Amino acid sequence: MTESEALGRLVSSKNFRDICPSTVERAFKSALDKYGRPDKALDAAKERLHALTNAFMSEGEAKKARKCLDSYLEGDASALTEALSCHASTRERLDELDGIYDRVFAVTGTDGGVLDLACGLNPIYLGFRGIRGVRGADISGRACKVVNDWAEACGWDVEARLQDVNTCAFDGRYNLALCMKLLSVLETDEKGAAARLLSRIPARYIFVTFPTRSLSGRDVGMEKTYSGFFENLVKGRFDILDRFILARELCYTIKSKTIQEA
Repeated sequence: MTESEALGRLVSSKNFRDICPSTVERAFKSALDKYGRPDKALDAAKERLHALTNAFMSEGEAKKARKCLDSYLEGDASALTEALSCHASTRERLDELDGIYDRVFAVTGTDGGVLDLACGLNPIYLGFRGIRGVRGADISGRACKVVNDWAEACGWDVEARLQDVNTCAFDGRYNLALCMKLLSVLETDEKGAAARLLSRIPARYIFVTFPTRSLSGRDVGMEKTYSGFFENLVKGRFDILDRFILARELCYTIKSKTIQEA
């Protein structure tokens, strides 16, 4: 199997064909650099891409989230919660969403737009909250379609775009950007990636979260580790305005020292 054949199989795979193409290519190249053989790189890239996308929301869950829209439009308020629970990221913080955003918006305000990075279905919640100018970025076309279907049907000023935050260009300026459990993933993949992303975000405020528990729910010192990492990372470039723990996440609201307004 040649490199081009292996990459072609990956790109055309039913499980990964709605993933941002640059993400697919980057995952394959990274695996090829590590393993040297196209066949092994193909298997490793499949595993990585599954962990990045399908593990968060399956095709069946995406279909369910779109069906929930019909119920919501017919007046079933509980359909919103049911739709949000179709994605792992929103599902795990569902009971705390109001508390998280009440605290964040108390610091940042709600005007000036929100850039939601690796957004999943979170823009649906922001649209429901009446936040305008929400622009999401996600490598999952599946998630983007669900968000945009909801936004169009409900008349919200919300849009999700198929983008890889590592390589895409961000347009416009925003009051707030969201990086929820994102920086730790980027840094694990490539040292220095978290700092590079923070330097590129065109927002006055950034809300950043890190996990405080392992996937199995164990306390393995992640709060201390990520606190040290992040607070050292932003020193001199951002002001830390708030720090708290909610929904098993270590949360920071920071303010850029260079971007003064959206």
